[in-house]
Amino acid sequence: MNQAPYDQLYIYEIGGDARSLALELGGTYLGLWLEEGSSFMFFSAPTDEAVEALCAAGGLELRQRHHLSYEQWQGGLDLEPLVAGDLWITPAWNPGQPPAGKRRLLLDPGLVFGSGLHPTTRHCLELLWLRRGQGPLGRVLDLACGTGILALAAAAWGAETVLAVDLNPLCVSTTQNNAEINGLTIEVQEGPAQDFLDQPAPLVLANVPWQVHQELWSPPRDLSGFPDLILSGVMRSQRGPLADLVESVGYEIVEERETEFTWFTLWASRGGGT
Repeated sequence: MNQAPYDQLYIYEIGGDARSLALELGGTYLGLWLEEGSSFMFFSAPTDEAVEALCAAGGLELRQRHHLSYEQWQGGLDLEPLVAGDLWITPAWNPGQPPAGKRRLLLDPGLVFGSGLHPTTRHCLELLWLRRGQGPLGRVLDLACGTGILALAAAAWGAETVLAVDLNPLCVSTTQNNAEINGLTIEVQEGPAQDFLDQPAPLVLANVPWQVHQELWSPPRDLSGFPDLILSGVMRSQRGPLADLVESVGYEIVEERETEFTWFTLWASRGGGT
């Protein structure tokens, strides 16, 4: 197969949490995305009557219907192979032959963002590869894992264990699928990122919005068990506040990446980094 196994997407926006409705849907159902009190249910064919009936039975409001091509949903971008360290990350439906000296890592982003095309993802991979060059990764915690691309890379680069978490059930199932098709062992759990900072991890990956960073790294949270943080998802006006925040709780910025002075990625370390 040399094309994505997705073509036309039929999306139903529902007020509230519609996860329980998904248990009663058939083979055209692709998944559910939760965002700010709304559920977005994805289908490969029109499913108006079934969704309307389920919403009525569950007391939920069907707000809008959308019809997009898969390419439109992915921002009009064709998925292309990406080189990161010794990995050749390529769409699962068009694996091809990796360049000399590279290992193939298959990625099916499904309906989730995080294909590696966004600069924050690429930069996280770059800094993860640098961190790997400093010594064993140990336990890696990937907060807001999306497609699981960072967790997959960590596992491929020898992490002792990898825990990938996301609040969104569609991200959890997508990450699980990507781990399976690559034969990698990754623990995947659903829930808020802050709920998983109760056990030490030598390396934390967090490509999340600034507001989430504020909640994760602000006092009085004890961060002594997290010597290395690779943080992204912030723009120019937020880069300084993020650096100030982690430096105020004992970290040093040892590496940084930016794209067109717009998107910023930081490696913060308590151990000196590079």
